[in-house]
Amino acid sequence: MILNTYNVTVRVILSVALWLFLPTFSQAQVSILATDQIVQPNQVFTVDIKGVGFTDILTCQFSVTWDSTAFQFLSTGNLNPAFEDYPLEHFGMPANGTLGFSWIDFSLAGIALVDSSTLFSLQFKAIQEESGEYAIGFAGFPTAIEVADIDENILTVEFHEGNIRIDGVSGLLPQNASEYVTVNCAPNPFREQTQVQLDFLRSTSARISINGPNGALLFEEQDFFSAGLNTLNFSKDVFSQAGVYLLTIQSKDFLVTRKLIAL
Repeated sequence: MILNTYNVTVRVILSVALWLFLPTFSQAQVSILATDQIVQPNQVFTVDIKGVGFTDILTCQFSVTWDSTAFQFLSTGNLNPAFEDYPLEHFGMPANGTLGFSWIDFSLAGIALVDSSTLFSLQFKAIQEESGEYAIGFAGFPTAIEVADIDENILTVEFHEGNIRIDGVSGLLPQNASEYVTVNCAPNPFREQTQVQLDFLRSTSARISINGPNGALLFEEQDFFSAGLNTLNFSKDVFSQAGVYLLTIQSKDFLVTRKLIAL
C-alpha cells in the first residue's frame, strides 16, 4: 500500500542511493499517457498506461485519476517486466477515483523502454447508464509525481489524459418522455429472439429502428401506434452476430434509445 509516508521513503532511498547529491532539473522530457476507449454501460474494459522517452530511468511515480461515479475500479495488471524486480508494492489503495503508482530501480542501473511501451494497465467497469465522456487523468496525489534518471536529473513529465466515452442511453427529448411511452425489452440479453413492448400513453406516429454494432441500419419501421400496449417481436435473423444493438423509438415529441444485447 502506498501511504503518504511511502512517498517520503522512496525519496529518502533515492537520495541515499545517489550519495545525497542534489538533483538538477533537466529539459529532457518523458510522456505518460492513458489510452482511449468507447464502452457500453456495465462493460468491463482495460485502460493501458503507456510511456514515451523512458531512457535510463531510475525512479517513476505518479497518481492516476478517474470519475468514480462513472467507473468502478476493478484491478491492476499487465505490469511492465522492467518494474517487476521491486521488493515493495507498486500500487496504493484505490480511493475516491485515485490510485498511486511507485517504482525505483534499487540496482541503480536504470531501465530503458521502447516508446509507447505499456507501463501497466487498469481494469474498470462502466457504471454510468447515460452517454458521456470522461477522462482517465493524472495527478500528484496521493503519490507525488517524480521521474528521475541515472544522471541525477529529475525529468519534466508531460501527461496525456485518456478519453473514455460511454455509449449509453441517450437523453430523452423531452425529459418527460415517460409521459408518452414506456419501453420494455425482454429477454435482454437474448439468444434466439427478443420482444419489445411499447406502451404508448397516447396515440402517436413513431419511427422504430435498430442499428448494428457497426452503426448499420438493420431494421426500420414508421407507423401510427394507438394508445396502449404495442408488441414487436424480433428474431435472431435481424441480428447478424453477437453484440450490442441500438433500438431507437422516435416521434416529434420524444426520442428513446435502448440497448439490445444479442448473445
